[in-house]
Amino acid sequence: MDAHTSTIVFSPVTVPAAVRARIGLILLNSDEVGEGAFKILMPEDVAVYTTRTGYSHAGGGFTTPTSFTDIAKTLPPGNRFDVLAFSCTSGTVALGIPKLLHELEQACPGVKYTSPGIAMIEASKRVNAKRLALLTPYGFEFHQKFLPFLAGAGIHVAADGVFECKTDVDICELDVEEILGAAKVLVRQSNADALFLSCTSMPVVPHLARFEKELGIPVMSSTQAMAWHALRLAGYATPTAGFGQLLNLR
Repeated sequence: MDAHTSTIVFSPVTVPAAVRARIGLILLNSDEVGEGAFKILMPEDVAVYTTRTGYSHAGGGFTTPTSFTDIAKTLPPGNRFDVLAFSCTSGTVALGIPKLLHELEQACPGVKYTSPGIAMIEASKRVNAKRLALLTPYGFEFHQKFLPFLAGAGIHVAADGVFECKTDVDICELDVEEILGAAKVLVRQSNADALFLSCTSMPVVPHLARFEKELGIPVMSSTQAMAWHALRLAGYATPTAGFGQLLNLR
């Protein structure tokens, strides 16, 4: 056999990816629904980079085993995306928006930031909700934290309900028709003009258009609202059909 004599060196030719926006997404390690739901809402020319973190809600708070800076290090470099999204509604409420934004800014300076809790406020205002119905899957005491959180942002909750699920698995496996039935009760008793379904683990994104048809009002969910807000923050304003009115709004 002839001895190897030389290696051919080729000059690399690169072609930038044909994407209009890039989003970094931090998910909880227990969320079996949120990642897939977020990605089906994304247009083909939007790239999504994901990572996950453990967490604790001990004492009604929210902590992660490592810092948000360390979590963000498992994503591509910050100069490679436009928006950093933290995919936890309850975590946003527990931390408060100012603290969460500070953590995200420290973790990845120079981009824009959102979460389901932040997007819940922005989306409710965008659909001009005056009488919001709120449905969550959390424990009763934690659910109650949402009321002052929304009131502090000028959002009036006309009716609210809770499933009191014990684990994220329970939330992921909530029956869609039970969710719709509970939503109908809240909307009927309050004459609500919009509905928010909280928690990225709640399996509702594929059903939002049907919910809106049956309820006759805008229906928002944690993942849908966060996707809408992330896209708009990235400067992506093209409507996305089939997942509720919100994604058709700038």
